[in-house]
Amino acid sequence: MPLLKISTSYPSLSATQEQAFQQNGTSIIAEEIGKSPEFVMVLIESGKSISFRGSKDDHAAYLEIKNVGILSPDVTQQLTHRLTELIQQTISIDPERCYLEFQESERHLWGWNGKTFAR
Repeated sequence: MPLLKISTSYPSLSATQEQAFQQNGTSIIAEEIGKSPEFVMVLIESGKSISFRGSKDDHAAYLEIKNVGILSPDVTQQLTHRLTELIQQTISIDPERCYLEFQESERHLWGWNGKTFAR
């Protein structure tokens, strides 16, 4: 039920980079939110047109973290630190060129396996 969506202007990712985002992103989300890795989805989009500070000269990234339930300020701070570190280590994008958006949802607003999480 947690979703990590990574959108970046980095032109294309190697299989190794994608694997790093998928495996490490899953681990980070599961550990920090406290949910099973079996339910974490990671969506990666590279080659996006992203301008930051009015410029497209340097690569940038936008991350969305969606979750069923509450994300405390401590959890969002840890996620911000760990995920921007992952972006920097994997594709050398400076954390100053990353935005992260956190979204909390009620159980009835997420569906899986033919039903919502409310049932």
